[in-house]
Amino acid sequence: MFQPALQFTNKFIGILTLSLLEAMRFINKDGLAGHTYIKNTLENLRKIVWNALPITTLTISAISIIYSIHIAPDFAVRGLNLYFGGIVALALIREGVPVMGALAIITHYATGITAQIGSMKATEQIDAMKISKVSPVAYLLVPMIIAAVIGFPILVSIGIFVGLVVSFISTSILIDLNLTLFTTSILQAIVIKDVFLAIVKAIVFGFVVSLISYTCGITTGYGAKAVGDSTKLSVVINFTLVIILDYLITALWL
Repeated sequence: MFQPALQFTNKFIGILTLSLLEAMRFINKDGLAGHTYIKNTLENLRKIVWNALPITTLTISAISIIYSIHIAPDFAVRGLNLYFGGIVALALIREGVPVMGALAIITHYATGITAQIGSMKATEQIDAMKISKVSPVAYLLVPMIIAAVIGFPILVSIGIFVGLVVSFISTSILIDLNLTLFTTSILQAIVIKDVFLAIVKAIVFGFVVSLISYTCGITTGYGAKAVGDSTKLSVVINFTLVIILDYLITALWL
C-alpha cells in the first residue's frame, strides 16, 4: 500500500536534488548573463509581480482589516492608541505579509507554472528539449529561481506598504487615530532587522516555491489527470514548506 508512495517520494527527492545541483552548476559556470534565458526570466517575473499582485494585495488587505477590527477597539478602550501602529506593523512585517503573500503567490503563480511544465512533460515537449540538447533546468528552472528571488521580495515590499495603509484607513473608521500617531508608533517599534527578516523570508520562500513547482511539473505522468494531480501536489508541498520555513527562520532570526 505504501510502496508506490515511497517510490514516488524517493523519485521526487532524487529529481529535485539533481535539478538543484544542475541549476547551481549552470549558474556557477555561466553566470546570470549571456547564457541565461532572459525572456523566460522576465516572463516569470511578470507572472509573479504583475499577475499575482491583485490577489496578494487583496489577501494582505483583508488581514490588515481583520487586525484592525480585533485589536483597535480594545486598544482604544485601554488608552493604548500610541502603540497600535507599531503592533500592527510588527505583525505584518514579521509574519503576516511574508507568509500570506507567499501563499497567495503559490495559488496564482506556482499552480500555473506547475501545470505548464506538467503539460509540457505529458505532451513530450520536455523530451523533445532534451533531444535538441536544450536543458530543461537551464531553460525552465533557472529563470524561475531568478525571477522568484527577485519577485517575491518586491511583492512583499508592496504588500507591507499596502497593509499599513489599509490598516490605518480601517482603524481610522473604527477609532479616533490620526496619521501622525500611527506613523510615530510604527517608527518607534520597527527596526531595520524586522524589514530584513521579511526580505529574507521572501527570498527563501521564492527559491523553495520555484524549485518545488518545477519538480512537481517535471515528475508529471501522462494525461490530464496527472497534470491535475501534480498541480495539487505542488500546492500542498509549497504550503507546508512555507509554514515550516517561516517557523524555522523566525526561530533562528529572533
